Amino acid sequence: MSRLKLATLAAASTAALLAAAAPSSQAWAADNTADAVEVDKVTVTATRSEKSVAKVPATVTVISSDEIEDGLVKDIKDLVRDEPGVSVRSAPARFTAAGSSTGRDGNAGFNIRGLEGNRVLIVVDGVRVPDGFAFGAQSTGRGDYVDLDILKSVEIVRGPASALYGADGLAGSVSFITKDPSDILKDGKTFAGRARVGYASADKSWTESLLLAGKSDRWEALAAYTRRDGKGQKTAGTNDSANTDRTTANPEDNQSNSFLGKLIYSPNDRNRFRLTVDHMDRDVDWTVLSAIAKPPLAATSVVGLTAFDKIKRNRVSADHRFDGGEGLINAARSTVYWQKSTTRQFSAEDRNTAADRTRDATFNNRVLGASVELHSVFDTGALKHEIVWGGDASLTRQQGTRDGTVPPAGETFPGKAFPTTDFTLAGLYVQDEITAGPVTIYPAVRFDYYKLDPKADPLFTTSASGQHDSHVSPKLGLVWEASDLVTVFANAAAGFKAPAPIQINTGFANLVSNYKSISNPDLKPETSKTLEGGVRLHRDGWRVAVTGFTGKYDDFIEQVQVGGNFTAANPAVYQYINLSDAKISGAEAKASFDLGKGFTARAAASYSKGSSKTNGVRTPLVSIDPVKLTGGIAYRAPTGRFGGDLSVVHSDRKSASRAGVTCTGGCFTPPAFTVVDATAWVAVTDAVTVRAGVFNLTDETYWWWSDARGLADSSTVKDGYSQPGRNYSVSLALKF
Repeated sequence: MSRLKLATLAAASTAALLAAAAPSSQAWAADNTADAVEVDKVTVTATRSEKSVAKVPATVTVISSDEIEDGLVKDIKDLVRDEPGVSVRSAPARFTAAGSSTGRDGNAGFNIRGLEGNRVLIVVDGVRVPDGFAFGAQSTGRGDYVDLDILKSVEIVRGPASALYGADGLAGSVSFITKDPSDILKDGKTFAGRARVGYASADKSWTESLLLAGKSDRWEALAAYTRRDGKGQKTAGTNDSANTDRTTANPEDNQSNSFLGKLIYSPNDRNRFRLTVDHMDRDVDWTVLSAIAKPPLAATSVVGLTAFDKIKRNRVSADHRFDGGEGLINAARSTVYWQKSTTRQFSAEDRNTAADRTRDATFNNRVLGASVELHSVFDTGALKHEIVWGGDASLTRQQGTRDGTVPPAGETFPGKAFPTTDFTLAGLYVQDEITAGPVTIYPAVRFDYYKLDPKADPLFTTSASGQHDSHVSPKLGLVWEASDLVTVFANAAAGFKAPAPIQINTGFANLVSNYKSISNPDLKPETSKTLEGGVRLHRDGWRVAVTGFTGKYDDFIEQVQVGGNFTAANPAVYQYINLSDAKISGAEAKASFDLGKGFTARAAASYSKGSSKTNGVRTPLVSIDPVKLTGGIAYRAPTGRFGGDLSVVHSDRKSASRAGVTCTGGCFTPPAFTVVDATAWVAVTDAVTVRAGVFNLTDETYWWWSDARGLADSSTVKDGYSQPGRNYSVSLALKF
């Protein structure tokens, strides 16, 4: 029996059993009517305390698990498809064994207002996800370390996060917050669960998940498992040739497993102890037909390429929460954690008459850390204070290997692109939330110390240098509730990012192509100074927010050619250096309206512009996305039984003058596009909900700038970088 038939039969059988035991539809409607009422979303990340997103001095997006499920979101690229100022780079898998790394990093990570990669802080329950890494054909992203199905919410904070969270938050932060038993155990239940099956045609992927939660007296527990199986995401291309002309997706099989376990003990109403176990693994197998050469063939021409990637992350954390205290400490949070991640990328390349070759690369991180956060609330005359203060420290061991057969001339396998390095981060911070009537100010400051300690390594033959430094990051925010209608906010913030191990110590030479990379022990941390301000208008039934921002980034780190001319006598030399500066400015706007009778409307827009300066020459920052406009209309029945959403996304064309200068004959600038998506959900019974969506309704051929960036305008395989045509997703969820 086919998988679809099995899933349908199981779902139908379970639905029938649950429907028989379900409470009345009137009770269900009464319980869910409140969900349709718009309320302020709450952020716990922006100020390290629970606050309405409308009352913090920053631009924050909070995406709930319900929104993820109703939107049929399957990964982080889907997560931000309607979000202004935020995107995810996810190029198609068109890599080679020893040259190009295109698409091998999967969902590479978040881009916030034009900055991306390790400049965006990404955490799961407060624990940093591993760094992204790229060297030659090896490339590991940061967006596939967590499954969205286990999340309670996602919080995206734009702007530097260093004053509260330390290094890495130059551009902003993304916080994944996992589910707790209390998120499932509603209405006094002591046991509850949810099962879900879903399918997406864009990549022929199946999702199956099961979540169980229970409690007894002072104990609570949760266990969640999600399995995903899929193919490569489709493109709008039609050329399925088994050579470099191919524009359809390369054959791909991927599987992932995610497990979340939690055990909570609350000895009294003021204390909670929680143990969390979090596991994620993902395997991808490719047959890279786009790497096969066309005749006439040289001796080294590629006639076949297969590859696999294995990604794994394990985390164990224990935390304590104390609330309701009197005196100096009113609340406290403390956490200790251990996390290990491993990535392996293997490629086997068949060549015409030259010896076949393989490449086997790894990138591993192991971290042990702890944090303490304290809250103190008191008054001084007419001023109300809420002080958040604390500290955190972590020790990460980062290592990677390069192995294989037929190494480049002048190189031996196994080897390392950088030495095994211990990376220490430690910081202390304090923030005072001072309220005087309608005005609240948020002065904050953080002191950070970092140390890079490379280890003696026989596989890294270049001399390695350590580095340590400290940095102070201040921040000042203001919120003025000018009236019941108008709220004004502003903030000035500083950020910093310590250099990565491979940026300090690297050594590689290619004698055939006449180039090499060298270390830079004098590399300085990146720093930033940003200003942001905006106005929020809010009445019953509608809200409008407009924000402007500008930032200057000093000592921006990039790898550039610093010498040589690609000859045997004078090979080109590449090195990570501190650029003079980079500048980014822009604006964002959001609006939502209650149209009555269950209908709501929304709209948003974002614009950014930026440049960097190298050796006195200023060039555009190509990582900045073009103008993006989004809008939509949603409906939710008063009974809470069904609803739907129609959304529109428009992306402008990137100006050719700002598309980069690295492409021969100019870079491809995808045309402007408008894409329409529609989703709907129906609560068939109190326990069974069906969701369905049609995406790219008009079957538009379009490209995201982030995915096609760096593609030459003369390329004949542009369609290979395009998004899927019209596609659909469905899911069936069962609650019990």
